[in-house]
Amino acid sequence: MALFVVGCLLAAALIGGASFWVVNSAATSEAITDAETITQIDAHGIVAPLLTPALLAGSPAAISTLDQAVVGRVLSSRVVRTKVWTAAGKVVYSDAHGLIGETFALGDDEQDALADGKTDSEVSDLSRPENRYERSFGTLVEVYLPVVATNGVKLLFETYQLDSAIQADQERIWSGVFPALVAGLALLFIVQVPLSWRLALRLQRSSRDRAALLQRAIDSSETERWRIAGDLHDGPVQNLTAVSLTLGSAAMRLADPGRETPGHDELLSVMQTASAESRTAIRELRTMIMEIAPPDLDRGGLDGALGRLAAVAQEHGLVARVEANTSSVSHPADDLPLIYRTAQESVRNVLKHAGASSVMIRLTREDGRLTLEVVDDGSGFSPEELRRRQQNGHVGLSLLQERVAEAGATMAITSAPGAGTTIRLQLARS
Repeated sequence: MALFVVGCLLAAALIGGASFWVVNSAATSEAITDAETITQIDAHGIVAPLLTPALLAGSPAAISTLDQAVVGRVLSSRVVRTKVWTAAGKVVYSDAHGLIGETFALGDDEQDALADGKTDSEVSDLSRPENRYERSFGTLVEVYLPVVATNGVKLLFETYQLDSAIQADQERIWSGVFPALVAGLALLFIVQVPLSWRLALRLQRSSRDRAALLQRAIDSSETERWRIAGDLHDGPVQNLTAVSLTLGSAAMRLADPGRETPGHDELLSVMQTASAESRTAIRELRTMIMEIAPPDLDRGGLDGALGRLAAVAQEHGLVARVEANTSSVSHPADDLPLIYRTAQESVRNVLKHAGASSVMIRLTREDGRLTLEVVDDGSGFSPEELRRRQQNGHVGLSLLQERVAEAGATMAITSAPGAGTTIRLQLARS
């Protein structure tokens, strides 16, 4: 977040600096344009009609007439000096009368202005002799353009304007645009930082949630491995160990000539016991295989998978049946594994803990929702007993409840001691 804020500040500074340069250049250009416009108005509207042949001849009356017009209508707090030049560089008029009649070399820019008929401007070089009367004003800007006398002679009209007045125009234009730009950047920054802060917090929470989900998945996997290992040790391993001991003992008696040979009935009992233990081990292993590698629901269908769960329960001696009063085909395929996992965990708990004689798996559709119910007639349990089992490491139902909640479904467990158990899963509307 700190890097983002620093980046925003740097971006705002760069944008503000570039904008200042652009706005300042535009303001300078606009201020110079205003100065040239003022000179054009003065030249054509006030001075040109008074540039008579008498003025060109140096008539005091003509000079006095132009003086009155210049002092009254041209000179101001901005324009402090005017000059009228011939193409040869002779000053035919200036409000500084000491320059009238003197001749100076025109610069290249002035000559180009006379030739091209354009208005131009530049900072005045006060060290030149024709500008000696303007030195007391400080920095000035010369604006000049060609005018035509009443007798058709082309002359050069020139005003000297205070640089401070032009800078004031520049600052006025700049101050009208740049503060709004800065305010816009500041507002954008003020809006972006809280939004970015909230986004950063959301990303941080999302990262924590992903880490928690990953850790929970790891823990669940570890718990599942320990459960499978415990089931293998307590089930098939014990059964196969009993088979091995029974058959081994009989084999030792048969192989030892000094020991009494087992009779027919005893050998039959040994073989029946070994066969029963082997079938139990096979049944347990088949159940565990189905838990570890569930059937392909897309290929075999949910009804078939539920039927196989019922068959496993029947192998354990229970009366098991499946009632599917609706098709699951129209429901999202992502929900089918959740239905199967719920039925699988429910049937496993019935076989492990319920001591039931029957179990029913029912699949129905109610108001557009698929509902799964697994009902047994076993011993049931109280909420305290369920919590105690979970504390002792039996977390299958807890993990299933978390998975159901993450899928947006609901699961209810109804049970009481001696009254059996009903597990009911209801999915979201399809």
